[in-house]
Formats: sequence, structure tokens, C-alpha cells
Amino acid sequence: MMQPEIIAYRHPTTGTVTYLIVDPATYLCAIVDPVLDFDPATETVDTSFINRIIAEIRARDLGPTWILETGLHTGHLSAAGHVKYETGASVCIGAGVVESLKRLAPKLGETMVDLDGWDFDKLAQDGEALPMGGLEITAIALTGRLPGAVAYKLGDALFTGDLMLAPAEGAGRCDVPGADAGKAWDDARKFLKLPPRTRVLPGVSATETFESTIAEEKAANIQLNDKIDRLDFIALRTAADAFLPDPVLAGAALRVAIRAGKLPSEPESGPRFPPVDLTKL
Repeated sequence: MMQPEIIAYRHPTTGTVTYLIVDPATYLCAIVDPVLDFDPATETVDTSFINRIIAEIRARDLGPTWILETGLHTGHLSAAGHVKYETGASVCIGAGVVESLKRLAPKLGETMVDLDGWDFDKLAQDGEALPMGGLEITAIALTGRLPGAVAYKLGDALFTGDLMLAPAEGAGRCDVPGADAGKAWDDARKFLKLPPRTRVLPGVSATETFESTIAEEKAANIQLNDKIDRLDFIALRTAADAFLPDPVLAGAALRVAIRAGKLPSEPESGPRFPPVDLTKL
């Protein structure tokens, strides 16, 4: 099977990694977890980062097919709406997102959100295949994040979102809305059953070096290696989360995420992204 070309772009402010996937046979492409530049102090939104990737797509005359969201993000504002407007690609997320929309939209006071998920173009079921030229993308539903979270397997590559990170970084934080450390460990077991040479491509990284393999994760992931059981992981993750700063982007990020990556309208008065008590979500 022909393997995809994968180009990683790390967003320096949030640590989010956006991926451009190219089918070498047909020049169709997909974008994983596109991110907006956002200043929470001024509520300024900028598209400079994602526009670099769109420019690459246009320069190479690629055919955009999918915008693959690995979940309703809390660590960055999704640029899916901007990418869809600029390229015509379809926004995909896990089918479980409907459960999240019905719970989160009322709690956030958001009324202009379709609670049945019609703002998204594709609600992928667990194990569902998404065609892209000569390649096939398989969705893997995740339970340790807000419903709708999903990993994507494509050829020898696995896009893990913010669940399984580079071996030195362990796992993504489990103190954000909808996260569950025990279920995150369960999700990681699905990954670790994949072939050892499978490439692990996380959606967030503190450094510029983040790609690994399943074999490396099993041997060396500081929180998810083969020798750490479920209870140990919950203890490790809970202790680590206690020292992390509050997720300052989470409220604004979720308001954008539940709109399939579109920004809320500018209000006549007051903030565009009203503060939210994350403990209530």
C-alpha cells in the first residue's frame, strides 16, 4: 500500500501540531487539527499560521478533501471553518460529538449551534473508513475525551490527537472538560495493539521533536508504557495535572469547536468569548 506524505506544522503558541496529509498518487490532501492564532487578552483572532498551510496546498495544486478534527479542542481554537471556506474541504469529527453538543451548548449559553451535528460535514463512526484517493483513513473513537474525540489511522500513521503524546511527554491532560484518565488509558491500549512500526503523530507537543512509533511508546512512554497499569496511570496523570496551569483557552476554544470551527458572531457589547466556569462543563 502506498504511504501518504505527511508534513507537520507545530503552532508555537499552543504547541498544537497541524498535519497536512497528501496522497502521492492523486494529489488529494487532508488537514488534521488546523489551528487559529488567538490572543485571549484582546480576543484577537488571526489566520497567519493556517494560511501558510493553505498557501502550500495552493502552490502544489493539491485537492483538499477532509479537515480531520481529533475532538472538541480545549487547548487551541480550531481553524476548521476558515479552512473549509478557503478550500471547500469537509469537516469530520467523531459521531459521539452530538452528545457533547447537547450538553455543552446550553452550559455555554450558546444558542446558534446545531445540536444534531449538522454544522459538521461528517460524523465518523468508530472503525469507519474515509476515502481519500488511493488512501483510506480509518476513524478510531476515543472515550477518554469529550464524546466525539477520534484518532485517525492512515497507512502506517496514527494521528492520536491530545491523547498519546511523545514518549517523554506521556499523555494529554485529563483535567479538562470531558476527560477521564481511566478511559484515556483504555484508549491508549487500543493504540498499543497496533503494529510496532506504526508512526505515532500526536496533536500537541512541547518540543519540535514529537513523532515516535508504537514500539517506542510501549517501551518508553513515561505514563503509558507497557509496565504501567490503569491505576498507576490515573495516579500519574492526576498528579501531573495538579501542577499544570489552568487551561486559559478552553472556554473560547470550546465555543469555536461546537460550531465546527466557526467563530461566534461579534456581540453588540461585551466580550465575544464570555468567561466560563470550566468546572460546570
